[in-house]
Amino acid sequence: MRSLLRLFTAPDKRAMLGLVRGMSGQLQLAVASALLRSGVFAQLQQGRTLQEIAAATGIVEMDILRHLLDLGVRRRLLRNRSGVYAVKSPLARALAKDPDGPIASMLHEVTTFHSEVFAALPQRMHGKPPRPFLDEYGALIAQSSRISAHWICAFSKDILTGDSPRRILELGCGSGEYLRYYASLHAEHHGVGMDFDSQIVADANALMSVHGLGERFPVQQGDMRLGPDWPEGNFDLITTHQSSYYFDAEQRAAIWRHAREHLEPGGRLAMVTPTSGGPMSDYFSLILLSTAGCYALPSVEELTCEVLGAGFQVRRQERLIPGDAVWGIEAEAI
Repeated sequence: MRSLLRLFTAPDKRAMLGLVRGMSGQLQLAVASALLRSGVFAQLQQGRTLQEIAAATGIVEMDILRHLLDLGVRRRLLRNRSGVYAVKSPLARALAKDPDGPIASMLHEVTTFHSEVFAALPQRMHGKPPRPFLDEYGALIAQSSRISAHWICAFSKDILTGDSPRRILELGCGSGEYLRYYASLHAEHHGVGMDFDSQIVADANALMSVHGLGERFPVQQGDMRLGPDWPEGNFDLITTHQSSYYFDAEQRAAIWRHAREHLEPGGRLAMVTPTSGGPMSDYFSLILLSTAGCYALPSVEELTCEVLGAGFQVRRQERLIPGDAVWGIEAEAI
């Protein structure tokens, strides 16, 4: 009773409670990130003792490992039954199952890249230039962007239905996962992927080769803003997903014009992109405006006007995630 009374008489108790609530979410991600990066999660799909985990991961500081595991239990990421630790929460199970997957990559992005952005935000607001985060985190972003794959694939499938093979160009193709998906929809779909980052291009070509798609969907390095960098020939479909914020309005307009010039009559331009106006839009705009080579999220109305001005007719404009501002836009060359 006396301890409860002390709590109610503490100065700034509401502020302290607010701080603790905020720290709780941050702590959850910090613990999950440490378990992931240390290789511990990968050992916990099956139950393991403290000693077994240390032996499998090469960890030598047993006290630190024990505290981390016990904190994971307190955060309900893990369970401990008679000294045997294993994953418990859906997040922990996903990270243990696929430690290099999009959820793991997004966790790593939030706890590293995004943390650096917010740590430097006061200096940025006082005029310090954006930092070249893409140089360090570009490959990670390419991996974490796959977290939207479910919605992008569903939107693309609606466009690529039918029996006719299509020649497809994907701008900003990243890891090449969507090229693989396009190939799976029709045995004769073929085309080209293009990305600015040389390492991402190398990784994407390696992925294509592993899956026997090196000839059907080669990936080339290029800047989509520059017409001479575009591959030769015309296409039935040009896609560009999650890339609108790498360009300002004038640059995007040039890209849409290049796309119009490289489409067959009646060809389609398709994009899935986050836009302004969503519950997370301000958060991502802060990240983007602190990163050299990025711009604030455009609105869906701005993107639509740009596409119309480049010689397209918008066929479909669809909010893909209820309550959020992730949109799919399909436009036809006219």
